Amino acid sequence: MNRHERGAAAQQIKQVAAQGLPQHFEALKQGKALFDLGRYAEALDYFDLFERHNPGIAPLYQTRGLCLQRLGRFEDAQADFERSIALAPLDAETHKNLGTLHSRLGRMEQALACIDRALALRPNFSAALTERARALWSMQLLDEAFAAFQASLAADPRSAHTIWNLSLLQMLTGDFERGWLGREARWRASLGLVDRGFSQALWLGDQPIEGKTILLHADEGLGDSIQFARYATLVAALGAKVILEVPPSIQQLLDGIPGVAACVDRSSAASPAFDLHCPLGSLPLAFGTRLYTIPFAERYLPEPPAARVKAWEDRLGPHDRFRVGLVWAGNPAHNNDHNRSIALQTLAPLLDCDVQLVSLQKDIRDQDKTFLGEHPDIVDLTEQLDNFSDTAALVACLDLVISVDTSVAHLAGAMGAPVWTMLPFNPDWRWLLGRDDSPWYQSMRLFRQPKRADWASVVERVRGELDGLVSEWRSGARQLQSKAPATRPHDAVVSNYLGHMHWQHWRMDEAVLHFQRALQLYPQYVEAANSCGKLLFDLGRHTQALACLDSAAKLNANSADLHQIRGDCLQVLSRFEEAEAAYETSIALDSGLADTHNKLGALHAKLGRLDLALVCFDRALELQPAFSAALSNKALILLNLQLVDEAFATYRRALTIDPDNAVATYNLATLQLLTGDFEQGWLGREARWKFPTGFLNRGFSQSLWLGDQPIEGKTVLLHADEGFGDAIQFARYATMVAALGARVILEVQPQIRPLLAGVPGVTICVDRPSAASLPFDLHCPLGTLPLAFKTRLDTIPSPEPYLPAPPMARVKAWQDRLGAHDRFRVGLVWSGNPHHKSDLDRSIALQTLVPLLDCDAQFVSLQKGARDWDRAFLGERPDIVDLTDQLGDFSDTAALISCLDLVISVDTSVAHLAGALGAPVWTMLPLNPDWRWLLDRDDTPWYRSMKLFRQPKRGDWASVVDNIRRELEGLASARRHRNGANG
Repeated sequence: MNRHERGAAAQQIKQVAAQGLPQHFEALKQGKALFDLGRYAEALDYFDLFERHNPGIAPLYQTRGLCLQRLGRFEDAQADFERSIALAPLDAETHKNLGTLHSRLGRMEQALACIDRALALRPNFSAALTERARALWSMQLLDEAFAAFQASLAADPRSAHTIWNLSLLQMLTGDFERGWLGREARWRASLGLVDRGFSQALWLGDQPIEGKTILLHADEGLGDSIQFARYATLVAALGAKVILEVPPSIQQLLDGIPGVAACVDRSSAASPAFDLHCPLGSLPLAFGTRLYTIPFAERYLPEPPAARVKAWEDRLGPHDRFRVGLVWAGNPAHNNDHNRSIALQTLAPLLDCDVQLVSLQKDIRDQDKTFLGEHPDIVDLTEQLDNFSDTAALVACLDLVISVDTSVAHLAGAMGAPVWTMLPFNPDWRWLLGRDDSPWYQSMRLFRQPKRADWASVVERVRGELDGLVSEWRSGARQLQSKAPATRPHDAVVSNYLGHMHWQHWRMDEAVLHFQRALQLYPQYVEAANSCGKLLFDLGRHTQALACLDSAAKLNANSADLHQIRGDCLQVLSRFEEAEAAYETSIALDSGLADTHNKLGALHAKLGRLDLALVCFDRALELQPAFSAALSNKALILLNLQLVDEAFATYRRALTIDPDNAVATYNLATLQLLTGDFEQGWLGREARWKFPTGFLNRGFSQSLWLGDQPIEGKTVLLHADEGFGDAIQFARYATMVAALGARVILEVQPQIRPLLAGVPGVTICVDRPSAASLPFDLHCPLGTLPLAFKTRLDTIPSPEPYLPAPPMARVKAWQDRLGAHDRFRVGLVWSGNPHHKSDLDRSIALQTLVPLLDCDAQFVSLQKGARDWDRAFLGERPDIVDLTDQLGDFSDTAALISCLDLVISVDTSVAHLAGALGAPVWTMLPLNPDWRWLLDRDDTPWYRSMKLFRQPKRGDWASVVDNIRRELEGLASARRHRNGANG
C-alpha cells in the first residue's frame, strides 16, 4: 500500500468517527493498524466485525475493498468499492480504487472510465492521474502515459509513487539517464522496501573509494540481485574491498563473482564492518549506466563446479536428445505475478517437440503439480535443488532454458547460457520495447505477447523456433553454446567500464586512456571502439575518432552501432555521401536502431531532402514512440515546410516525453519567436546554455543579470554569445543598460569591436574573451538582453540607426577607390559562414545573382571569404567591383556601405550591419527564415531601413532574384531621371 492509500484510509477512519458510531469502533482502528502492517487477513476479520454492527458506511467499504484486493479476492473487492460508491458517489478516491482494480484485471476501458470519473470529481487528483498513466502504459499508449505522469507531478511534484512509476516508463523506453535517478524514489514510494538506516554514507559513484570497504546489499528480488551483482567487479576495480550481502538462496552463487571479497547472508546476525554502502539496485545510477554501457552482458557468473555439473549429468542420463529447462511461474507474492506467470498446461504444445524437458520450477503450485504428475516425460528433479548454485549446475547441463520473467531467466543469462524469455504484452522495464534481444544478457532471446494475455501466440512461436533448433542440433551442431559471442577478457571489460565512469564524471583524458587500454587487451572489442570513437567525437577530435572507428570496422564490420558513429564523424567532416553510406550500412545490419534512422533523417534534412528526412524520422518513431530527439527533428522539418501548427504540436509532444530536452525547448522557442510570441520565446531560448556543445557558458562567479535587480552604480559586462550578426543586432541594448545607471563593458569578437565601441552608453569595448580579467559586478549575454528587457514586437528598441556614422576619412577613402558616383551603387553579399548549421539553406552561389547584373547599376562586392567557385566567377566579371581584400574589419565594411545606395544580401552579418547603420538593405530569405525575420511580411521591426524578399517555395532563389531585379530596375531608373533633371 502506498503513502497515498494509507493517508486515504486514515482519513476514512476519521470520517467514520465523525459520524458518531462508537460501537466496535476499536475494531475498525485495529483493522486499520493491521492493514498498514500488510496483515490483510487479520485486518479483514476486524473490518467484518465492525461492518456487522455498523452497515452502510461508505469509507469502511472502500478500505475493506483495498484489503480484499490485497488478498486476491477481486470480486469481493469490486463489490465493496461499488457499495461505497453507491453510498458516496462523489468520493473520487473510491472511483480511483475501482479503476485500479479493473486495470489489475485487464479491463482497461472500465478502468479508464472509473479513473476519469475520479478526475472529473477532483481534476488535480495526483494519484488518479498516476493510475491513469499506468493504465495507458499497460495499453502501450506511451505518449499519453507520459503526459498523464507529467500532469500528476504538476499536481504533486513530491509524489514518490509517481516519480518511481515514471522512472520505470523512462527506462522501458531506453531513457536510463533519468530513469535510474527517478528510481531512487522507490525508498519513499511505500513499495515494501526496507531502508536499512545505515550510519555509513551512501555511495553513488560521487567520491573515490580506493582503500575503502563498501557493502553492496540486495534491496529487491532474487532476479534483481543477480542482474545487478555484475557491478561488484567494477566497484572492486575502483580499489574498494567489496562485501556483497544477498539472500541465502543466492549467496553461494554470487560468492565467486570476481572482485567480491566476501559474500554474506542477508539474514546473518553478524554485521561486517564497512565504510560506505550502496544498494545493488542503485549501482547502475552510481556508474551512470546507459543502454550502450551495460557491463558484462556476455556472462559474469563463474562456471559451476564440475563435480556438481557431473552429478546432474548422471541424474539426467544420456544426452541423446536436446535438453530444455522450463520455468513457468515466479513468486506468487510478486505484484505483477498475474501478468508474468502462466500455468504449466499453457506450455503443453512444447511436449510434442522431440526434446527432453526438464523442470527448473521451484515451489510448484497445486494445479501445476497435477499436470506435472500426468506428464512423466517432463523430468522433475527440483526437490534436489537446494539453492541457486544447484540450479546453475543443472542449467549448465541443458541446451536451452525457456522461462517466463523470473530469477532463473536472469541466472541463465548471467551464466551466458542460451535462454528464451517469454514476456507479457506490457513487460518489466528491463526488457525494453520492440526488440527480441536484451542488452543485459547476450545469450537471451525475448518472445513477446502480441496482445494482452495472448500466451498462446508466444508458445506457438517458441515451439516453431524450438523445432528448428532441435533439427539443427540433430544434424550435428550439438555445441550450440559456441554460437554465443566469444567471452571478452575480463580486464578489457573492466577497463571499458571504467572509461565510461570517468566519462560520466567529465574526466575525459582518463576515459580515453581506459578505452584505449580495453582495445589493447581485446582489439575486437567493438563496444570499447565505439565508446572511444564517440568520446573522441564529442571532444571534437573527429579525425582521431574516425581512425579509431575505421580500425574497429576492419576487425568487425557487422556492428550497426559502429557504423552509426562512423556516420556521425563523416557527417561532421562534411563527407556527406560516405556518412549516408555508413548510416545505411548500420540500418542494413540492424533496422531496429531508432537512433540511426533519426541521424540519417538529420543528414537528409541538412542536404535539403525533407521528404526523405520525414520518412526516416517517422521510422525512428515507429521503433521508439517516445523518442524525443526524433520528434524534435521532425518538428524542425515541419517548420521548414511551413507546417507551423504541426510543428508546434510535434515540439510539444517531444517536450511532454522529455521536458528537459534543451534542443526541443530551444527550437520551440525559435518557432514562438518566428510567430511573434516573444514572451515565451525569449524564455525558452535560454535553453541554449544546456546544449552539450555550441554555446560556451563562461562560468562567471558574478551573478547573471536578467533585469530583475537595480544596477545603478554597478558595472555590468555584456558579452557576445553567438555570431557577428547576433552581436550587432543585440548591441542596441547596451544603451538601455547604461540608461539604468550602470557602467557598461561590452565584450565582442575582435572583428566587430571597433564597430561597436561607439555604441552610446558603452564605457569600454573589449575583445572576447578578455573581459574575465576586468572587474565587474554582474553580467548578461547579449542574446539574453531581450529577455531582461521583456521585449515584445511593439517594444523592440532602436529601429533607427544605433551605430555611429563611420569616420569621414574612412568613407572618403572608399569614395576615392570607387570613383565617380554616376550610377546607382549596389553592394552584394551572397553567402555567410560555411560552418553555420543553416548555410545550405541561406547561402547561394554568386552566379545566382547574374540576372541583376543587367541592371544599370554599379555592383560592389561586400563578400569576405568568397568560396572557390565564386572567386572564379568574380574573376570573370570585372563589372563587379571587388575591393574586399582592403576590408580589415566591420568598421571598414560600414564605411564602404556608407558609399553605397543599397545593399542586397542573404541573411548574414552584413545585412545586420547595414540595418544597424540605417542604410537601405534588401535581405533575401529562404522559405523557412531565421526566427528574427518573422513570417509573411516584407519589413522587419528590427531594422527600419530593411526590406525582406522571401522564397515563395523551398529552394526558389530564382523568383527572389527576379523580384529584386524588377525593383532594382525601378530604383536605378529613378536615379537616372534625377541625375538627368539635375544635369
